[in-house]
Amino acid sequence: MKYFIMPLIVLMFFAGCARKHNETDQHEAAVKRTVWTQKSELFVEYSEAKVGEPCRFLLHLTYLETFKPVTIGLLTLTFTPKSGEPFTVTIKNPAKPGIFTAETIFKNPGRYAMKVVLAGKNFSDEILVDGIEVRGVNEKVRNLPVAEEKEGHLISFSKEQQWRIDFKIAKPARKTVSTAFVVAGELIPVSNNEVTVSAPLAGILSVSKRLPYIGQKIDKDEVVALIEPAPHRQDGFGQLSAEYAESKNRVALAQKEYDRAKRLYEAKAAPRKRIEEAELALDSAKAALDPLERAMEIMRKGTSENRIMVRSPLKGTLVELPVSNGKAVEAGQPLMRIINTSILWLRANLPVTEIGRLKSFHEAAFTVAGINGEFKPKRLVAINDLVDAKSRTVPVVFEVNNPTGALKAGMFADVSVQTGHVEKALVLPEEALFEDEGRFFAFVQREGESFERREVKVGTRGNGYAHIREGLGEDERVVTKGGYYVKLASLSSRIQQGHGHEH
Repeated sequence: MKYFIMPLIVLMFFAGCARKHNETDQHEAAVKRTVWTQKSELFVEYSEAKVGEPCRFLLHLTYLETFKPVTIGLLTLTFTPKSGEPFTVTIKNPAKPGIFTAETIFKNPGRYAMKVVLAGKNFSDEILVDGIEVRGVNEKVRNLPVAEEKEGHLISFSKEQQWRIDFKIAKPARKTVSTAFVVAGELIPVSNNEVTVSAPLAGILSVSKRLPYIGQKIDKDEVVALIEPAPHRQDGFGQLSAEYAESKNRVALAQKEYDRAKRLYEAKAAPRKRIEEAELALDSAKAALDPLERAMEIMRKGTSENRIMVRSPLKGTLVELPVSNGKAVEAGQPLMRIINTSILWLRANLPVTEIGRLKSFHEAAFTVAGINGEFKPKRLVAINDLVDAKSRTVPVVFEVNNPTGALKAGMFADVSVQTGHVEKALVLPEEALFEDEGRFFAFVQREGESFERREVKVGTRGNGYAHIREGLGEDERVVTKGGYYVKLASLSSRIQQGHGHEH
């Protein structure tokens, strides 16, 4: 409920401001002009000028660096006709912060230029407003529509409202941007940086050596468990030694048979089939001996007081521990899983329709929810040559350095893969854009207090900027901060039509 009440209060505030403006400003200006310099914005309103009649000027001055009102300074207005002598009007201080008022009487008709010179503490500027028309005494009033009628489709957002909030207006910038598409990805362990440590023999996990805990850092060759062999021969050292000796004998016999078959075949006394069968038997015997030799090596190097020392073959972090001290284990049973996450793999599935556009896979980046910043893969590991029939995607794997351990295996990521570059593209800060039913809009300043809701076509987005493909010119000024309040002002204009100022 509170999320609904706050915008409603702001909306009522805008509508109230509009009513207050109408009640306090009885004389609506016919002409409105906005001029920008590198330092200032001048928004001036004045009634249509006529020779011999007072002409009132209302000048709004804004510092472009802060978008706050000019609060102090001497303002000098110099009116210069096309022919004749110029004259000057001086304003010592603003009537209100940012608002200067002046009244003058023109003696001759014609076209005037007004030079506005601001001299303040640590600040000065000079602004030229050209084309001020002054009609003669008997000249008929030109039928010029007032600004509100002429620009009825625009959004009114007064300078007083702009000055009260965190507000900024800027021209779109020209930058080199990368064209890219974004897909979902997942961080996974590197294949040779993950190991499952298994029990070399059946036995009981000794309580004299506490098992490591999940999340503990493990060094390579560190003793992670002690196994006390079972007391029965068939489950312990004796059985292993017997099986090892028997397997070695089978390899020796198979080797002799292979050598005999090879000599007979070379003497053309036996068919080739015999040597092939002997070779196959020898390979099988060696395959059976290999794990037994590794187990015996562990026995020779890893025993302590008749207990088997289980060592980690990898430096990393313990991530799984399905056993506990005192538990009986079988030979080959998994004891724990250790992962080294200093390097991870990033797996992403790229749409097959985008593969042809890619020039380089090295220009990829990714973000992870909950972690600030953007990460870049170190290198491309592999591209699958097979398209997934269901998703119509191609699996791709990148290598990612993770020296601080901030990234965790199993995290999901948004992967941005670049397909090229656009030189000197027109860009806006992303906070300047508003989305409505899949379309994007920005608020363009048409005059000092008039804004237009403009639809734009957006290209690639990233690093806080969006590429504007259509809808904006580089000389137009866009609300880049505080646009939400302009959006609310567009709603308030539906409640209360009208415009003016608090002066």
